[in-house]
Amino acid sequence: MGAQRSGWIGFLIGCGWGITGVALPQLVALAQSPVPTFTPEQIEVFAQVVLAMEPHRVEAHERSQATEDNQTKDQIRREFIRRATEIITDHGMTVPDYNRFVLTLQGEEGDVLKQQIEAQIRQIQLTDPSYTTPGLTSPSPMDPQN
Repeated sequence: MGAQRSGWIGFLIGCGWGITGVALPQLVALAQSPVPTFTPEQIEVFAQVVLAMEPHRVEAHERSQATEDNQTKDQIRREFIRRATEIITDHGMTVPDYNRFVLTLQGEEGDVLKQQIEAQIRQIQLTDPSYTTPGLTSPSPMDPQN
């Protein structure tokens, strides 16, 4: 699968909660399609989505870790997926487009895209103070060391 994944992108492909709102046949079709190319504008929107999702992901993760009840964990997961879907669409991205990013990041071709997204995340954090809240600064909370 290539180099070890860490940082923001490591989170995306290692989250364990799956890809939001897509049925298995759609995922298979996405995985079998040619490797997509992404415009700088699409990469910027994806980076904004990742940053906007992070506080919700952290909260959901903490709530999930605080309970041993599987039904409660499922409810927390569903709530996060619902909120993540809202964030994706609020940023003008479709869930299938978001999923294309995630699937590309999981593939061998994902290293270059990962670098582009992480650079965009750093740029956003430098230029937009609303994204430099605790948990959203480097090193990323998604690094394996954290």
